[in-house]
Amino acid sequence: MTNKKLDEIDFEILRILQKDARQSYRTIRDATGISIGTIHNRISKLKEEGIIEGFILKVNDFNLGYRLTFMINIEIDGKYAETVLTQLSQMTEICAIFLKTGKQSAELICKFKEVEDANKFILSLNINKNILNVDSHMVLREYKNMPNIQIPLVIP
Repeated sequence: MTNKKLDEIDFEILRILQKDARQSYRTIRDATGISIGTIHNRISKLKEEGIIEGFILKVNDFNLGYRLTFMINIEIDGKYAETVLTQLSQMTEICAIFLKTGKQSAELICKFKEVEDANKFILSLNINKNILNVDSHMVLREYKNMPNIQIPLVIP
């Protein structure tokens, strides 16, 4: 499905679910005036078409004790990029991995409870023979951190 096939009803349902994916069909009906059957059919179609991929639990990392966020740029020997990034993707400290253009091959977004945890992790990257350079930055404050785009109020 492309944006051209989405109408205002689809966008309104997406906006409501994006605020809180636990909303019942009844709550969505009350907010939109659309019948529960239509809501069910629209959500089913949005799932089938790959617009809605699933519903996830959002936890507060800070309240779980993960108070340190690091953005870590790594330069990888090109022959091993896929292998290294696949291995790194299994590590629980890493929240996101981005393969990118430029001198640095990839960027990692990582969360740690203690500075020593971050230090050990960065050292482990430095001793990996296929990682040529590690450049880490501690995040001081987040102003926006959303996993996806926010559904616009007006259809694009």
